[in-house]
Amino acid sequence: MTEFRAVHDGERARDSPEMSSVPRVCRKCRAEIFADAPEGLCTACLFETGLDLFADASVAPQKRDDPGREDCVVAPDRKRSARRAKIFADFGDYELLEVIGRGGQGVVYRARQKSLNRTVALKVIGLGHWATEAHLKRFRREAEAAARLDHPCIVPIHEVGEREGSCYFSMNLVEGSQLDDVAKREPMPLRRAAELIAKLARAVHYAHEHGILHRDIKPGNVLLDRNGEPHLTDFGLARLVETESTVTHTMEVLGTPSYMAPEQAQGDNAAVSNATDVYGLGAVLYQLLTGHPPFAGGTTYETIKLLLDTEPRLPRVLNPKIDRDLSTICLKCLEKDPKRRYSSALALAEDLERWLKHEPILARHTGIITRGKKWVRRNPTSALLAAS
Repeated sequence: MTEFRAVHDGERARDSPEMSSVPRVCRKCRAEIFADAPEGLCTACLFETGLDLFADASVAPQKRDDPGREDCVVAPDRKRSARRAKIFADFGDYELLEVIGRGGQGVVYRARQKSLNRTVALKVIGLGHWATEAHLKRFRREAEAAARLDHPCIVPIHEVGEREGSCYFSMNLVEGSQLDDVAKREPMPLRRAAELIAKLARAVHYAHEHGILHRDIKPGNVLLDRNGEPHLTDFGLARLVETESTVTHTMEVLGTPSYMAPEQAQGDNAAVSNATDVYGLGAVLYQLLTGHPPFAGGTTYETIKLLLDTEPRLPRVLNPKIDRDLSTICLKCLEKDPKRRYSSALALAEDLERWLKHEPILARHTGIITRGKKWVRRNPTSALLAAS
């Protein structure tokens, strides 16, 4: 059995028989939360508690089809009380209009910036004494990373600030939908999926050139605008490669397990690299092509164990329309060994573009014998028992 240490949204996985298989969830809305989440509440519910409006909850969790899914976009409650509307109308230079999404680190509002009379997305984390230093460091890192990037497929940051115990940043409001809302309906047309991932891969390569890793690439962090163009958001787990900090030295696993690279699942921060984001892109491509994430167990721990100890099912088994070359591209991204993945996100984009133009791809097909050898190397005890 693969040994690993992990912490994800409140579920701790350690090398001990006492390991819990039950993920920690918000005691109010049941959304998954970090292990150190204060008061046992997610950020959105903390914000509501701080406003003393428990009776008028504006956020309800969606049905979870993917056990590894962390974020969810929520439909706004159109019937807010006058009291809530009045409070929402004042957050410094912003009028908070409605909740449009949330994740492990913050709640996102549709807001109007009064000084510039423009509509933005405003992400807020923490409130008063609930905002721990660890949460604030994550939030500041997210803002610092994202604000440095200027790419058409990356949601730009306008302003970063703190107010009354809360950190916030404003960003472009992308009118459209989340990729996971589209992906969970049915497998996406092959060319459409390849085009989307190729564009995202070029955006990720741009971030890598600026020394920034995303570390949490998943369908919920991809927004589709009204023209269907993808925009990568939520650099809440981004690590500034040239800057080491106490945050990056922790053994926490902050990604989403169904789309998480093995080195993240093992809690090996030193091994996290550009190849980690290549894995995330491949995991999203797998979801788009097959309608399923590469790995999904009943709990976070089960998902991580599958990720570390097994190979993903061949995409062509789940969707016979997928040809051998596209399957090969996808599986190359999902190699356990980072050195066997594409050398860069750009290399992935270029191979997808070759496939789109019906040109030979550079990735080489992995046969059943090679896949079997990989399994034996990872599971020597099981292999010996099977052979005896």
